[in-house]
Amino acid sequence: MKKSAIAGLGLLGLLAAAGAYESSTLASDPMSLAEYNAIKVGSSEKDLLRYATTCQQEDKAAPGDGYPVTWTCYGADGSSNAVFFYSRGQLFSKSESGLE
Repeated sequence: MKKSAIAGLGLLGLLAAAGAYESSTLASDPMSLAEYNAIKVGSSEKDLLRYATTCQQEDKAAPGDGYPVTWTCYGADGSSNAVFFYSRGQLFSKSESGLE
């Protein structure tokens, strides 16, 4: 293989890697303060998951069980977060720390 072909393949590999990185960053949608403020008491868990993909359920109770369900969503810096408390599928309390 010629040097120019090898360099071309190397550049193509770098572009593919950069595209894959960008796609993975876009797939991770951190919670912002504006999104946190838009989620109101009484809203459903589906509403929460429309705003951010960085949310994870902290306990395994199903929404209809009557037990509180806690969701934690993370901000862009990885250390900021928001915690949402649901009972019977509806938000009854929330708090945040460091969201921008």
